[in-house]
Amino acid sequence: MSTRIAGAAITASFRRWTRAQDSTEVLAAAGVGPWWALTSVVLVLLAVVAWAPGASDLFGISPGQGLLCASPMLINGLLFSAAHRRRRHIATWGWLWLLLGVSTLHFFLAAMMAMSNLQGASVIASLFLFTTAFHGRLHRVTLRQPFVAVGTTAALLAALPLRESPEHLLLFGVIGPASLTAELYLGTFAVTHDRARAQAERLRAAMQAQLLERQEKDVDRLSRALGEILGHHQELDTALMTADSAADLLSLLGNQRFGAGRAEFDERVKTLTQSLRQVRGMVEEIRAKGRRSMGSEPEPVELPPLLEDVRASMAVRFPDVDIQVAVEPDAPPRALMRGGATTLRRVVENLVLNACEGDGERGATRVAIEARVEPLSGRLEVVIADNGPGFPTAFLNVPAEELYTSKPEGTGLGLYTSECLLRASGGILHRRNAPDGGALLRLYLPREYS
Repeated sequence: MSTRIAGAAITASFRRWTRAQDSTEVLAAAGVGPWWALTSVVLVLLAVVAWAPGASDLFGISPGQGLLCASPMLINGLLFSAAHRRRRHIATWGWLWLLLGVSTLHFFLAAMMAMSNLQGASVIASLFLFTTAFHGRLHRVTLRQPFVAVGTTAALLAALPLRESPEHLLLFGVIGPASLTAELYLGTFAVTHDRARAQAERLRAAMQAQLLERQEKDVDRLSRALGEILGHHQELDTALMTADSAADLLSLLGNQRFGAGRAEFDERVKTLTQSLRQVRGMVEEIRAKGRRSMGSEPEPVELPPLLEDVRASMAVRFPDVDIQVAVEPDAPPRALMRGGATTLRRVVENLVLNACEGDGERGATRVAIEARVEPLSGRLEVVIADNGPGFPTAFLNVPAEELYTSKPEGTGLGLYTSECLLRASGGILHRRNAPDGGALLRLYLPREYS
């Protein structure tokens, strides 16, 4: 009965140990390529130990002896690598096989240490200590899951009868406990780090969930606002038609009152008419985008090519502005945007356009667009930084709904439209001034998870 209980406890401990392993990291370290490289290193090491000048006196190991001790490790490792070449996970039998392979590697080094002259054995002992410490971290060796440490102990005991002199027994007595301590220490440290990282991931997930919940409320509120705007389109059209009629009437009255000397008056009426047309066009654009966004599902958008397209189109309009795009290595996943690529491109173009135009008197000469995955929330982050005049401090935190603009002939609809479209897709726009001058915009976009 006690044997069955002990067996069940060992089995449960072994399962916990396998779950603590990073299969991807282990398979990468035990791949065919690394094992062929290790085979080459072992053969070179044996050749150096046997034939390098002075090495035979230092180590005193024949190549045949070394190769015989290395054969179990090399054959086992290459077979394991071949069997797991196309696997992404390691089964229970694979973990048992892996333990055997690690033990044969430790036996090879321990046997080299035992068969070498005492001075050379001290050199190999340092390599043995480093290897066992590395395996302790890689395989998460702890007092509760000491399976690799048991294999190391077995390797030391198996190599001990091969010792050249009684002094080697003292060396084994020092290196053995030191290597086991290193395995357990680094393994425990790795497990502690894994737990801290898992806790950080859970915290990040909780924060992201809260953020998404808050943004869902913002999206609902914005959708209702867009619905109200679209519901009042008749009033908007009526107001614009009234303003157009007033401009026409103003022009007629000017002809009657000023006669031939009305150049300045005509210029002002022309400017008023053009401004009304511009406002009408922007209202129609907002209305069209609102109709497309209302009730539509977010569409995946490839971010790197979109940013490059924006850079190319804006470079044609502003040839004197140096516009650069940088994308984080391992290209970011696709963004999710209501209205798809057309909407997201319009958002980025609006913001880059504002950077290039600046305050209407001085614009930026350099605009940098960077994209990456934000580590805390896991969202896509697009940073647009320029060296222009930046935002006036008094208006830095003014809501975009107030249609603030620093350009004499601007309307503020570009920034407002961009922020509305981002919020409708669950995104966020942060506006800041960079410490060394210029505007700094951060777009946080939801992304597609594969």
